[in-house]
Amino acid sequence: MFDTRKIANTYDQIGLYFSATRPKLSASAVSLLPTLPPKAQVLDLGCGNGVLLTALPKNTDYTGLDISQTLIDEARRLHPKHKFIFANVLDPQTWPGLGKYDFIAALAVFHHLPTPDDHTKLLRNIKQHLKPFDSAQGVPPASVLVSVWRLDQPKFDKFRTATKYISIPFHPARSAYGTAVAGGGGPSRNFYTFTDEELTELAKQAGFSNIKTEVIKDNLYLKLA
Repeated sequence: MFDTRKIANTYDQIGLYFSATRPKLSASAVSLLPTLPPKAQVLDLGCGNGVLLTALPKNTDYTGLDISQTLIDEARRLHPKHKFIFANVLDPQTWPGLGKYDFIAALAVFHHLPTPDDHTKLLRNIKQHLKPFDSAQGVPPASVLVSVWRLDQPKFDKFRTATKYISIPFHPARSAYGTAVAGGGGPSRNFYTFTDEELTELAKQAGFSNIKTEVIKDNLYLKLA
């Protein structure tokens, strides 16, 4: 078992090097993004360095949220015209200040949350913050894109610490600018391991009925509406 504070501490340690290795959104994630209306309101959970913005229209009304202060600071540096919030998605106080959105992304977030109860609570909060569909406005329904690593595979068993948990070293220890540090042994990231069906079932429990899944290499994507 792990907690989100430990996850935050890890990303605070590796944040600048992590950001430098992710200058653009992956092609697989880009291919799954919805068509957004002009000036769409977008909420990016676990936004990291704001990499999702590299694939969004320039006029998007974007809000990014992350638990790592290091990554929030980096996102603000890279994208100074956009809004970034330092917050924990599991903190009930995070959600009342947020509005309704045309699109909510949670890329590589759910596998960093420790329990199925946490996963379901986040899915319910996401659903409550989608804009209601109004066909008269001529825009597509609000939608969600979720991704998790497919860690329930034998090749990851060497990292397993318990039935549902694994801990994977990020890289050999590096400085903020990516240069190797003597001694090595960078921090490990902790993960909850989903089966391919598990997150889909949790989305149903949270009230989503329009659920589409796609497996691309070691990633499972859910498109929700």
